[in-house]
Amino acid sequence: MKCTTAIIVVAFLTLIDFPSSSARPTNLQEQKQADWKSVLKGVYVGFETLVALMGYDQDEEVNAYMNEGGDLTIGAMENEEDQTTIQIVGLGLGRTGSTSLAIALEILKYTVIHDDEHTEITDLLDANEEDDIDDDYMHEILGLRGYNATFKTAGYNYVAEHPEIKAILSIRDTPDKYVDSWLLAAPFMTILEKRPFCWMSTVQLLIPSFEAEFKHETTNGKPEDYLDRQTLRANYVSYNRAVQEAVPADRLLIFNAKQGWEPLCEFLGVSVPEGITFPHVHTRAKLLGEMWFLELITWIWPLAGVLPLICIIMISTYYTSRASLSQTM
Repeated sequence: MKCTTAIIVVAFLTLIDFPSSSARPTNLQEQKQADWKSVLKGVYVGFETLVALMGYDQDEEVNAYMNEGGDLTIGAMENEEDQTTIQIVGLGLGRTGSTSLAIALEILKYTVIHDDEHTEITDLLDANEEDDIDDDYMHEILGLRGYNATFKTAGYNYVAEHPEIKAILSIRDTPDKYVDSWLLAAPFMTILEKRPFCWMSTVQLLIPSFEAEFKHETTNGKPEDYLDRQTLRANYVSYNRAVQEAVPADRLLIFNAKQGWEPLCEFLGVSVPEGITFPHVHTRAKLLGEMWFLELITWIWPLAGVLPLICIIMISTYYTSRASLSQTM
């Protein structure tokens, strides 16, 4: 079913002319792009998300772990110079400019765990959820794999307990702007609970971390209210306050992407990149395109089983007709 679903989706997407994609947006100023182009790019991002959730982006070691009897593999970088430790943790809630910040950190030569890497570290997230490894060992392995910045694996209490780590709290202009933006992304959780996504092994392993991000972290432990505007607004305010209370001020940057490079680079002790405007990506229109595509999959997935059957019937009918015609001649 996985292959057939992918073929159907690819056939649809060939109607859209996209440049070759990378893990992050290549247009760093997506807010200047026409809405219709952003929606189409969002559709393509939805396709990339589908492929990742189907398990095609996972390394062999991760796939081996996910198979019954597989062992957790550290997967350290072969070159010891590429092995590192977690140095930066992004603590902002979703839709606060974290994707723009992740790209900015990559421009500054950090190796980042963000949305695109979620499915690539499924083995560690699952082992941590099952208490096979603790948070410290998980982040040690992530460092050995070459990552030194993360948005997905550590909270503010972890940062508070590790004085070697700096944290960045990304924020929006107002709580209401955050809620407006988050309510566009929150249906992703509802989509994952529908068929065919709920059948995918990668989704099943990642569901606990998705629920933590989409239902618990955003509601202060009230998962049933994860689409409630007032709950989201109140939690945004209280969460940001809790981060500031937990993490010492000298290790915490409160950052709005509109501020650009200067405060970020000063906090990290690096130079401002020359000739590169600070990234502004993942617009409202792009997100709408992504959510529309993923929701569409929940409607058309039965075609993954029906289309091959139709093709077989059509081919069989065709050759039967030809055989009958030959006999009559």
